[in-house]
Amino acid sequence: MPFLKRTRLVIALVVVITAGSGTARWSMAQDDGKRKEFMRLKLETAKALLEGLALENYELLEKNAIALKKLSMGAEWEVLTIPSLDYVGFTSDFQRAADELRDKAKAKNIDGSTLAYTKLTQSCVKCHQSMRKRVP
Repeated sequence: MPFLKRTRLVIALVVVITAGSGTARWSMAQDDGKRKEFMRLKLETAKALLEGLALENYELLEKNAIALKKLSMGAEWEVLTIPSLDYVGFTSDFQRAADELRDKAKAKNIDGSTLAYTKLTQSCVKCHQSMRKRVP
């Protein structure tokens, strides 16, 4: 292959590879932004649970426990996007605690609701600790 053709081919490949990696980085940043929004929504919903406990507002507790469970079943919570095998276990713990909190709120059991909220919060903290260890 003549030198000029080979040079053009190399330049074309570099342009394609560079453009592709920029797109991948932009896509990852975009996903990161969506994940941050999603995590913020989870945090705001969890804060509403604390408000429900403090005010003994069982309707607020039940509503937000259901909302957190639904969030945990959303696309942003998919295992494929999380770099941890422990994630499935953390998600199961979280969902069980959300269900327990919903049930205790429905039964108007403040002590049971408080305990379930503690379990829910514990699952969040453990998961985030695990993620921080794995992701630089």
